[in-house]
Amino acid sequence: MPLIECQGVSCRLGGQVVLRDVSFSVAEGSWAWLLGPTGSGKTTLLRVLAGLEALDAGTVGIDGQLASNHEVTLVPHRRAIGLMFQEPSLWPHLDALANVALGLPRGVKSRGRKAAAREWLERLGAAESAGRFPDQLSGGEARRVTLARALAARPRILLLDEPTAHIDIHLREGLMRQVRHLHEGLALTTLCVTHQIEPPMQLSDRVLLLEDGQLRFAGPLGELAGASGSPYVEVLRRSIDRLGP
Repeated sequence: MPLIECQGVSCRLGGQVVLRDVSFSVAEGSWAWLLGPTGSGKTTLLRVLAGLEALDAGTVGIDGQLASNHEVTLVPHRRAIGLMFQEPSLWPHLDALANVALGLPRGVKSRGRKAAAREWLERLGAAESAGRFPDQLSGGEARRVTLARALAARPRILLLDEPTAHIDIHLREGLMRQVRHLHEGLALTTLCVTHQIEPPMQLSDRVLLLEDGQLRFAGPLGELAGASGSPYVEVLRRSIDRLGP
């Protein structure tokens, strides 16, 4: 059953068409990659799904309920979505523990918030960062804290926008494997933006390929090699060959 469903989604930003008639679905509990070159509309699509950008046409459905059309935009916190942007977005005047605590549901009592936040940092392997402020964190640490805050809200859907950009390849691979583990353990539905084939990818993973704001391919990564050609698809094919069986 689809947890995310887009039908004919179009979006303009600053008078420019960024998404054109995009339609796809993501099944509950699945992992999907959103691929595409720079400027293809990947981040805008994520923002549309999160309720941060309005639509010009089409609909977005979450769990069978209307979340967006050209008249209605359901606010982000009512979509059960956790969102992690490419650059960590932490409050500079709060330490890591306090930043994560901001993501906790309102129902968590005040005296238990620090313990709950610390537990999320531990799950992300960032417990040692608890008392540090954002300007004291490395790039990898800041991403783990940001992800802990997103997960602390207990979302059903996790949207990741280039979560490993600008960090060391070994840290990147380790972080993505950890995210995959959490995705499975928390029964999340995850859509992850990237512009290249990542080492933790699996050939059975679902892929959505955007080019020039249009959906060019939707299906398993292993079938992308048979997609209609474009310079970008050719680059991805060579990456898939290196990924192996």
